[in-house]
Amino acid sequence: MLSETLPVGTHPYVWPLLHTAARAEAALLGLPDATEGRAELLGRLRLAARRLPHPAPVWAAWSLLVCAEFDRAEGRSVPARWAEVVRAFESLERPFQLAQARQRLAEALLDDDGDRAEAASLLRLARGTAVRLGARPLVEEVEQLAVRARITLDAATGGGAAPTERSADPAAVFGLTVRERDVLALVAAGRSNRQIAERLFISPKTASVHVSRILAKLGVAGRGEAAAMAHRLRLVDVEPAAARG
Repeated sequence: MLSETLPVGTHPYVWPLLHTAARAEAALLGLPDATEGRAELLGRLRLAARRLPHPAPVWAAWSLLVCAEFDRAEGRSVPARWAEVVRAFESLERPFQLAQARQRLAEALLDDDGDRAEAASLLRLARGTAVRLGARPLVEEVEQLAVRARITLDAATGGGAAPTERSADPAAVFGLTVRERDVLALVAAGRSNRQIAERLFISPKTASVHVSRILAKLGVAGRGEAAAMAHRLRLVDVEPAAARG
């Protein structure tokens, strides 16, 4: 399908699909063994986006959103690019996409050592919209980014830096134990339950129990999502050097 000319009138369906694909590719960035074939696939996705019409302002905004996500999937997330996406959706009645764009702009600002106060304001706006829409996954993404950046989403506190020691440690927010962090580091490195058991001197069954608890605490459906979250939120740094008691 990506190599073919898309039929006229399919853009209302294909733009959201391309956005989902771009987000999925961005989530794989930095994961072990996740680079094979990605460049080719992203190239094909970009080609499909270039061929897809955007005959109205709303679809022009979607085009900006999708292309910015493609950049993010390739390791480039430029604040100016996301600011353009935010401006495009601010004039439209698309609150969910606007909230997504605000979250990405905040993320880009934080990664680029930009204006923390602006990033905090954007995250509060994005979270407020997500809560109002009942978009729980987006609420969680915004809150996780705020934790990573040590930003409080309580506007009453004003400044943006989270005051508690707990918020300085993203893994603590999810209630991960020391052992679970060790296991998560190995999951993020692509290790199987048997390999985790060998590394930490535990049984494969115990390793499986730890993994199940980690998935539940992170609110994800599988190991791949857990690994992506661990890398994205910097819940782990490297594999544990040795088993802990």
